[in-house]
Amino acid sequence: MTLFDYVIVGSGPSGVAAALRLQHKNTCLIDVGNSPKTSFKHASLQTALEAKDTKALLGSKWEMLDNIIHPNNVHPKLRAEALRFVMQGEPFSVYSPANELLLRGACSYAAGGMSNVWGGQLLRYTKKDLDEVGDWPIDISSIESYYDELETHIGISGQIDHMYEFLGKSTPSMPPIPMVPSAKKLLERYLEKKQALKDEYKLLLGHPRLAIATTNSLGRSPHSLGETEFFSSDQPGFYTAKKTLDRLESAGSITYLKHHKLLTWHEDKDYVELKLRNVATNELITLRAKHLLLGCGTLQTARLVLKKNNHYNKPLPFIDHPPILLPLFMPGMFGTKLPEKSYPIQLIATLQQQTKSNMISMYYPGGMLWSDLLLDIPLPLTYSKRIIRGLLGGMLVAQIWEASTPHPENRVQINAESELQINYRNRESNAILRGLLRHLAPLGAYSLTRFGAKSPPGWGFHHAGCLPMRHSPEEFETHVDGRLWNSMRIRVIDGSVLPSLPAKNHSLTLMSNASRIADEALRCGY
Repeated sequence: MTLFDYVIVGSGPSGVAAALRLQHKNTCLIDVGNSPKTSFKHASLQTALEAKDTKALLGSKWEMLDNIIHPNNVHPKLRAEALRFVMQGEPFSVYSPANELLLRGACSYAAGGMSNVWGGQLLRYTKKDLDEVGDWPIDISSIESYYDELETHIGISGQIDHMYEFLGKSTPSMPPIPMVPSAKKLLERYLEKKQALKDEYKLLLGHPRLAIATTNSLGRSPHSLGETEFFSSDQPGFYTAKKTLDRLESAGSITYLKHHKLLTWHEDKDYVELKLRNVATNELITLRAKHLLLGCGTLQTARLVLKKNNHYNKPLPFIDHPPILLPLFMPGMFGTKLPEKSYPIQLIATLQQQTKSNMISMYYPGGMLWSDLLLDIPLPLTYSKRIIRGLLGGMLVAQIWEASTPHPENRVQINAESELQINYRNRESNAILRGLLRHLAPLGAYSLTRFGAKSPPGWGFHHAGCLPMRHSPEEFETHVDGRLWNSMRIRVIDGSVLPSLPAKNHSLTLMSNASRIADEALRCGY
């Protein structure tokens, strides 16, 4: 029977980060490894529109128009034909306080996991972030070196500006992405306002930090800015976890066992025995590992651990970042010529001295179909359709995140059929909308609080907290070195172990913490 020193389950950001640390160490990475069934054959959204390729743009069953009838049911990044492979893992359902179904979703079995559709914002947590949310048993110093190494491995574009301390003190290796005219104008007006009022003006605004190549870097050509982010997972110059997976596999640094799903395991004194199923042939196989690292994604890992321990209908903590989406209108920019190339995330901001930390990503919606935007324009659809081209030049969308901590009414469990069910009973109202609009108005950007649309829990995919790490873990918690409360050889390396979520995207922290836990496995001495 095959014995590996380390087996990693899952090829998303956490899994590949651990594999980087454990390469050349008799390491096997296992995943289902779904890949696209089709491709978006156009180099840019503009060329697809010019070709009038309805199937590529709308799907063979016009799936890209589902939002008009069922808003929020499916994230706009997951409706395209070439992206449906990303979410074909374990299904989950989210229920409201009134036990109404809010969302049907699915986890990822894709090679590269959810990084296939992430926005590419890779941000550091800071000491201030962890102090605010509390309950973290590790200091930020324990993952800072891993932030450094991963940023070097990936390549980050950005700029040192007013958001430097908020985003974490690292130096981007490439210039920021080009800005569209509306975002450029907003930033120019902000700098003038900040210079005049200094600390009295509480809004901070700057460039995002993105896993996007803006120059030839690390063997990657610059991103094409072809506005295909909502149609394809394979864009030149855009980093996903699959890029690292492919590199490790082609170099022979790890063994990659594709098309396999972990069913269960048995831990012995000297090894862990894994039961796997080949999803292509249905063949059952067994292998052994000295150390098992679970990086299946927060919900799928929680499901496996609950099922292994025969705990059906037992609730575990569940944390998410359900964002608020707010359209912003800049009348002075209406009618301006639309850019031929762009990237969605244009600016990043925070409003200081709030009760909870917050992060505001400002998107330019040029890469989205107009059918995805019409509902955000506060006019009847017939009028919105007539004027949308003129509006787009002066339109941005603010995506607002706030820090999230565990709440006893927000839980996840599996039923007798092992299906995931999330009950999200408590959701605080967003506290910064009025203050944000008050600070944006002098910059020529306007909206109304009632235009803010709450995304349903589970929609933003910032899931965490089901198996939180503790110094002295209790049942269904983990040790600081990632080990399950009842195990010596099984570690959890994904978002399950994060005890709470600062307002930022947690992708880079997932990867850094997975790297740290991989090193703990290397050092453990058995």
